[in-house]
Amino acid sequence: MISLPFLAGMLVAGDWLHWRTVAAALAVFSIFLLREPLLFFWRLRVAANKYKNNQSPQPLETQKLQEIQNARFSLWVYGLVAAAAGTYLLTVLPLAPLLLLGSGAALLTLLALYCTAHNYQRTPALQIAIAVGLTSSCLLSYLAGRGQWEEPVLWIWALSAAHSSAAVLAVHARLEVVLAARKPGTAPSGLARRNALLAQAGLCFLFAMLVVWGRPWFLVPFLPPTALHWWELWQFRSGQAPRISMRRVGWMQLGASIVFFFLLVAVLR
Repeated sequence: MISLPFLAGMLVAGDWLHWRTVAAALAVFSIFLLREPLLFFWRLRVAANKYKNNQSPQPLETQKLQEIQNARFSLWVYGLVAAAAGTYLLTVLPLAPLLLLGSGAALLTLLALYCTAHNYQRTPALQIAIAVGLTSSCLLSYLAGRGQWEEPVLWIWALSAAHSSAAVLAVHARLEVVLAARKPGTAPSGLARRNALLAQAGLCFLFAMLVVWGRPWFLVPFLPPTALHWWELWQFRSGQAPRISMRRVGWMQLGASIVFFFLLVAVLR
């Protein structure tokens, strides 16, 4: 959800053979990776606050100390790379768009950290918010290439966010069925499948609006992934999923996403 939109923005922008694109890539991926060590320390803090009145302090195990050192090292490395790349971009790109992107990234990171630390990471609203946030990587790669935002990158972002949101909810629908199958006598609630169907209904509304707006060619990138999602959801109608490993499902979704972004770049170029 972050790499392919970044590449799409870069390719549609056209002029990407320069250090601005390298700095943009470093900034995007270092901030994305920064979430892991931040989440580690956030969970440590939550656990410490939860149990501080229930037990006396215990010395940390060697393994836990090593995990803390690794997380601290990652935090410094990713933080310094993000700071260096961001500082360079501030000297070569307009300030206002960078501040908007930085503020959005900070808010999304805090939201994701809070929800993950409190086990809310699977809520559909958060998954959609994360999809919208991660696909915004195209905004920075396009800005690095063109020096300003134009209509094509807004389409990349909007269509990428719609595709990624629907894909995530389709995977959750499969996961719901798979987890229920592992517990004999347990039927899936159907909530994840309902959310996935609502996402597909939202896509159908988007398709109709694209035709009304005179841009029917934007439907082309959605054909392969939409066919895959409807096939999957049809399989779940009885509450049972075909025997396909989640790894294979992941590869299928990745392949559909690659085709989606390839076609999206083609129609925008």
